[in-house]
Amino acid sequence: MARALTYPQATHLLRRAAARGRKQEAQQLVEMGLEAAVDHLLRDPAPAPIYTTAATRNERGQQHREISQLWLNHWLTTPTPAAERMVLFWHGHLTSEFRETMGAQGIDFWNQFATFRQLGYGPYGELLKAIARNPVMLLYLNNAQSRKEHPNQNWARELLELYTIGPGHYTEQDILEAARAFTGWTVRLPGNQRPREASANVAYEFFFNRNWHDTGEKTFLGKRIRSGEEVLEILIAHPKTYEFVGRKLLKFYLCPDPPEPLVQEGARVFRSSGTKEFLRWLFTHEAFYNPEYRNALIKSPLEYLVGLWYAAGVSRVDFEERPGRGLYQALAAMGQIPFDPPNVAGWDGGLAWLAESPFLTRLNVLAGFAGRERGLDLEVFMDNAGGALALVKPEAQLL
Repeated sequence: MARALTYPQATHLLRRAAARGRKQEAQQLVEMGLEAAVDHLLRDPAPAPIYTTAATRNERGQQHREISQLWLNHWLTTPTPAAERMVLFWHGHLTSEFRETMGAQGIDFWNQFATFRQLGYGPYGELLKAIARNPVMLLYLNNAQSRKEHPNQNWARELLELYTIGPGHYTEQDILEAARAFTGWTVRLPGNQRPREASANVAYEFFFNRNWHDTGEKTFLGKRIRSGEEVLEILIAHPKTYEFVGRKLLKFYLCPDPPEPLVQEGARVFRSSGTKEFLRWLFTHEAFYNPEYRNALIKSPLEYLVGLWYAAGVSRVDFEERPGRGLYQALAAMGQIPFDPPNVAGWDGGLAWLAESPFLTRLNVLAGFAGRERGLDLEVFMDNAGGALALVKPEAQLL
């Protein structure tokens, strides 16, 4: 027998799964019932538009505005918005910084987001293998320059500390051995084009340079290995990977400090069935609808703006026009620039989003909705929405 979904539960589900929604959509979920509503939200992601640019490879600022605009417009219009909030999660977990990844173009970052979208709902191991070969990641963490004579440890260190088993489950020697295993994992342009001569629409591709690779035996987490592929397989098989990443998923979708029994239960689902089944498990779990977890998260600036724009019926923003350029600058002032987290650990989130200056920027953004008050459908955007003036209440900042 299908489980019922109340209207307040439906608005909570829409906010958490997709960070956008309107009254009619919440009502449709109620009519579907819990399981069907969750399946509806977790449909396979709709593909994003193709990105092309007239900018040169040196005009990266223009490219960044273009891909930021393209992604946010896709999030505002896609029939599968839950997939875009998932993309935001993977972007904050498997981080790369646009401003720090010299050489990488807008197309390279756009392709990385496509990988998050295409593989993000599946087994974590498949996504991890793809990101290990992703040109943006290889350039960002300097593995593209890693040779047997001087193995670069950046990728190996973050792989262990931030992307898989977490601190306390490996040694400095394990990092060094993993770094040796990934030597020669680099990038190139198709046809060995030179960057200075190539179009900004030409993306980097993964290339394994055998001459740079350390072929010697290594010992990683107590096992004898030779290749980067073997490092990945060991980490993909490790139960701590799913506990560590599963906890981050719960912090993103449930609450800042998830209870340990849920972490352990979720880790088992995540390990055996992948991310989509993890989210299905969470969104159909009675704990997800517990009043203590409602409004337990603070909207990130991107979630705030997407939710607010969608509630106002905005389907397109243009960062090249004067009003839109102000919104692009507002994202920076609020502390969250798409494709450009502050560091390899991603965004701190939580109360940091509501520090004085970022919070004042949020309130200033509201002035742009003057004259649209009647068109605002805030039923999903916030609890206790009683018209446009409610946007200054604390609930407007909560997810």
